[in-house]
Amino acid sequence: MESKYYIEYLNTKNGEKTVKINDYFLHSKYNPSKEASEFADKNFKPERLQLIYGYGAGHFVKAIQKKAKNGEKIIVIEPLLSIVDELKDLIVISASSEAAIREKLDENITLTDNINVIISPNYDKIDNYIYSQVLNAINKKMHSDFVAESTHRFFNKQWPENYLLNLHYILKDQSILKLKEKYSAPVVIASGGPSLTKQLDNLKLYRNNIILIAAGSTVNTLLHNNIQPDYVITVDGSEANFNHFKDIKNIDSKIIYTLYNHHLIRPVFSNEGYYFTANSTMDRHLQKFIEEPVPFLSGGTSVANYAYSLATYITTGPISIIGQDLAFTNNKTHADFNKNSRQLEEISESEKIFIQIDGYYGEKVLSDYVFMTMKESFEKLYKTLGENRIVFNCTEGGALIKGMKNMPFVEFLNKYAINSIATDRVDNPNVSFAQNLKKMLPELEKEKENYVQLKKLFKKSLDLLKSNNSKTTFSNDILRKLDENDEKIQKFSERTVLEISFQTININVLKYFKPTKNESSIDAYTRIYKQNKMLYSEMLEATKETEIHLEKLIGLLKKERI
Repeated sequence: MESKYYIEYLNTKNGEKTVKINDYFLHSKYNPSKEASEFADKNFKPERLQLIYGYGAGHFVKAIQKKAKNGEKIIVIEPLLSIVDELKDLIVISASSEAAIREKLDENITLTDNINVIISPNYDKIDNYIYSQVLNAINKKMHSDFVAESTHRFFNKQWPENYLLNLHYILKDQSILKLKEKYSAPVVIASGGPSLTKQLDNLKLYRNNIILIAAGSTVNTLLHNNIQPDYVITVDGSEANFNHFKDIKNIDSKIIYTLYNHHLIRPVFSNEGYYFTANSTMDRHLQKFIEEPVPFLSGGTSVANYAYSLATYITTGPISIIGQDLAFTNNKTHADFNKNSRQLEEISESEKIFIQIDGYYGEKVLSDYVFMTMKESFEKLYKTLGENRIVFNCTEGGALIKGMKNMPFVEFLNKYAINSIATDRVDNPNVSFAQNLKKMLPELEKEKENYVQLKKLFKKSLDLLKSNNSKTTFSNDILRKLDENDEKIQKFSERTVLEISFQTININVLKYFKPTKNESSIDAYTRIYKQNKMLYSEMLEATKETEIHLEKLIGLLKKERI
């Protein structure tokens, strides 16, 4: 097939190379090196990941590399030309589609990276479509990381409390290992999108022929319509999530929860419950109390993502997803009787960042970046969990989930939900309560001592920072003592639940204390001093707060023993 690009490599007035694609020169016709140096002075930002669209003949990238004196990572997106230069420490993305570019960005950019986006001259004019693919991939990556970082910050104080107090419930509950491939029956995942309403009658009609999983707050819509799910999965540790459950009465469903779920939700359910882990960091801590490994479920930014992983875990049969609009169908955010449900006109101006994405029926639908990140999570999960499974998106509206086959819900039910499976819903409760309690209490008592040692170490490190006399450098003796303390902090924190809190604090410290351009020795010292002061102060506060939750848990367990 004939290329739509006419590419010429030409000599410039000073003997250097330039490139012309169609009618656009990518570098100066006279002095590319001088132009590149001026371009780098204007666009380079120190201590950031340099994300450059357009390599051309390499002049701009080489000029950026010369300024990257602190080891700044450089990623170049070049979908139009072949790069023949062998430049050290350069990451090149040659893909031209949004999905492929995004995949490579995910592989090479972390939450601690501050990104500086640079567009090489004329690359925005050569091919508008590819340019839009590049920008979409970059924007979505940056927004996704922003959401992930914001989530870490928001829940950082809540995670340890919820995790510790949920340990109280795992004494009587079992892990989802009990449910592994328990069913061969069809599983329906009900999510809370606006289109769920039109599927309720079919749900009622075939209720005894399916295993029904409610994704989080969707349970309210189902219960209002006299539909009891088999399982309700919940993962959110916020008070807002608890508010979805606090008024529920006489529910027959079984709860499936992550250990970071809000700790007051579990008592709403009188039937047996099941737990799983969604963060591998805490596996080591959890294994102190549980003999068998606790299954890990992959997820994303939505409880529905975890519901999908759960469905693939508990059944070998077909899976249907309904109510997963991921868009503002009929100008609504959620199905009726979901406590989050709002009309678009009720959304505040600060929240109105809408985007158009591909729809279920091939049209464009109105969505936003939050829904988009959920959709991307589904697409990733489908690649890893669903490509060899019988999985259908039966939402009949909203956004297109790429890779997943669409099917009308009634067609799915007529084809797969043929036989009643009511007798297959009987589960056995955990009978090892006394044994689990006997094991957990001594371990938690030992953990308390680690908190005492950590508090001492943080206070010592803060005192060491204050004791330094210079305003430009730290003394070798203080640096040595801080290093020794850091080693001990690492050792003690690994024995506690604090690891996840410390992870978020470390992300903030790494990301928001970058050197500035032409930083003086005094400025550098002040920055490093503030960085370490914040590190130890926030870790000290996290330790104190988590210790309170630990003592509360121990008190609850001692009452159980009486």
